[in-house]
This record gives sequence, structure tokens and C-alpha cells, in this order.
Amino acid sequence: MFLPLYIIETISKLNRVFVALAPLSSYISGLIASFPMRAINKRLGRKPTFIIGILFILSSTVLFWFIYQFQTNLELEIVLISACILFGIGTSTTSICSSALTSDLIGLNTECGAFVYGIMSFADKLANGIVIALIQQFNPCTTTSTKSCSSYYRYILTFIPIGVSVLTILMILSIWKTDIGGNRHDVIPEEETNPQTTAINADENEYNEQSSLLT
Repeated sequence: MFLPLYIIETISKLNRVFVALAPLSSYISGLIASFPMRAINKRLGRKPTFIIGILFILSSTVLFWFIYQFQTNLELEIVLISACILFGIGTSTTSICSSALTSDLIGLNTECGAFVYGIMSFADKLANGIVIALIQQFNPCTTTSTKSCSSYYRYILTFIPIGVSVLTILMILSIWKTDIGGNRHDVIPEEETNPQTTAINADENEYNEQSSLLT
């Protein structure tokens, strides 16, 4: 959300076309990164893949912070697009892994799956709304662009992702040895393992007046 403002206020000498190109490169890189994610998750596991995604985000914040070191427009454009690509890969990876971890947490308790995903979505939107409100509340920008305004969005795109990434890494490390959801694919109901029992139960239900009409 604040990437276009970062380009306009912080990197003001770039062409305004990068206000659209930078987010676009982030979205495209995130889309491309999502295709091999299943194989990577299967090979490395959810938690290591999550950490790799966070490292991509941290790499992008380094480029967002040190972009002032580059003087020519070509260097700025290359660094900006590179940072957006890294950020897109990182956010796509962490989003996919968080959804996968949620699915593992639900496991075989599919009856509460909608509730868990609903709570997760609600908490995500609530947290985003609170953070955006706080950012706008302390925004020093006025009608005239100032140095504090240009530095503000630099801090936003650097320190907030770093803080969230560090907190996420600590949370993942705290559950590193936890087998979330267990091996749910190996759990098979007893009725499925004994076809004769299933057939007998079906015959009993056929002549049971209290059984449901819909089976």
C-alpha cells in the first residue's frame, strides 16, 4: 500500500511510471514464485520454507533502506525493481506457508475449518487496519513535501517488515519441533479398513425405521 508513496516521496526523481511498475513487478514475481511452492514445501517442509520467504522480505528491506546510496536513475530503477521482486517472492511464500500451516492445524477436524479460516482472515484484516491507522496518525507529511516526509516512508517500508519478520521467526522457532496436525493422511477410519463391517452396517440401516432417509 505504501510502496507508491515511497516512490513518490522518497525516490522523487524517478519517473512516475514506476509508481505502477514497482507494484506490478512485485505481484508478478509473487505469482511466479507460487508455482514451485508445493514442491519446495514437500522437500524442505513448511517451516524452513517460511523462513526462506522471510529472508527474501528482509533482503528487500535492505535494498529499500540503502537505495539512497545509488545516484543515477538507472541504478535506482534496477535496485527498486529488484527490491520489489524480492518482496513479492517473500510475501507470496509466507502467505502460502501460513495457509498451509493453518490447514495442518485443522487436520482432520474439518468441521471447524471454516471457523478457523474466518478467524484468521478477520485477525489479518483487523491487524492491517490498526497498523495503517497508526501509520497515518503519525504521518508527518503535509501539503508541502518535506525531508521528514521522504524519510517517513523509508522507515515504514524498512522497519515494519523487519519487526514483523523477526516476530514471525521467533514464533516459528518456538513451534519448530511441534508436529502440527500430525500425519493426518495416515489416519483412516476403521470402517474403511473393513469392507465387510461397512456392508453389514448398510444392511442394518436399510431395515432400521429410525435411520435417516438420506445416507
